[in-house]
Amino acid sequence: MEDISLSAELGEIRYAIEGAHWIADSVAMGAVPDPERTHSAPVIISAILLLVETRLHQLGRVLRGEENPAHLLTPHNATAGEHANREDVVLRAWDWSGASRPSPSEKKETEQPGPAAGTESPDPLEESPPAQSGTQGAQPPPTGEPD
Repeated sequence: MEDISLSAELGEIRYAIEGAHWIADSVAMGAVPDPERTHSAPVIISAILLLVETRLHQLGRVLRGEENPAHLLTPHNATAGEHANREDVVLRAWDWSGASRPSPSEKKETEQPGPAAGTESPDPLEESPPAQSGTQGAQPPPTGEPD
């Protein structure tokens, strides 16, 4: 399987953003001769930006190890390992022949999140209010905020 060139992927994303910018500038300067194209420009720009946003989200998942880099492989970012630029970051598809890799959902189910750094209560007694007589084990009344 071919490898994925991160610089080629980011370059393609940059070209899409430049295209949206070019369309916006053309409309702003009145350089679009067809009024129908002028009216459709916001929809086209929105579609380009949605594709860019989705692709960046997917790229982030790959870089965090939550998604197989093979899902990014397209003709514009494909590179052979020996032909890759030494200064480029090359992403390789996961090898499924070895031990199975846990899915992100399986990993999250086994990990219990702790409090964010710096948010721990300095006094353990502050973490839970004292029980009131006659209400031991009772739940506090709902506050109207979703859990």
